Amino acid sequence: MIKRLLLGAALATMIQPAVAKPKGDGGVPLEIRVIDSASMSPIATAKIRNPQEKEAHAVNAVTGAWKGDVLYMPDGTELFFAKGMTLEFEVSAPGYTTEKLTHVMRGRKNVVQVGLTEMKLDLLDLEEDDPVIQFGRDKPIGGKDIK
Repeated sequence: MIKRLLLGAALATMIQPAVAKPKGDGGVPLEIRVIDSASMSPIATAKIRNPQEKEAHAVNAVTGAWKGDVLYMPDGTELFFAKGMTLEFEVSAPGYTTEKLTHVMRGRKNVVQVGLTEMKLDLLDLEEDDPVIQFGRDKPIGGKDIK
């Protein structure tokens, strides 16, 4: 008899529908997708940061997306996203130019795609006339300066 009651209680808890999050407990969700502008592929190493926050948020390595509904401020307060709120973010990745993003939150479907452009560095165009500054340890043992 006790086994049947325990089994019935276990089944009842498994069959119950998931309880929805109460309204007002959390913010409106936001998703930022970071892609390479040229190849349109996700950038796995991208970081997203609000200028008021200390820490940057890493994106998902497969999708290149970050999802959130709250920012954690340095003073310990939480800033929940709400409809009509204007949010600013800096989106960066190694080897790409940093982009600034401003988004006004809607009630739902807040999905923003940010394309980063790859930095072009011309390593062959280095100036060879840069002055050489010697330090005491750079002088040869014989005492003569390098010119």
